[in-house]
Amino acid sequence: MEFMAIFQSVWTIVVMLAFFGIIAWAYNSKQKDTFNKAANSLIDDDDSIVRSNNDV
Repeated sequence: MEFMAIFQSVWTIVVMLAFFGIIAWAYNSKQKDTFNKAANSLIDDDDSIVRSNNDV
């Protein structure tokens, strides 16, 4: 029983550190350009979809 309690405690800490790591990565200012390019790519591709539908 003691092993399970230790395992659960360690697992909780690992998952919590992973969660905070993902949050830190997402809000890192170095990632802003990457996220802006990904967001704008959806808008940029929209024109090509409209043109291809109008051509048909």
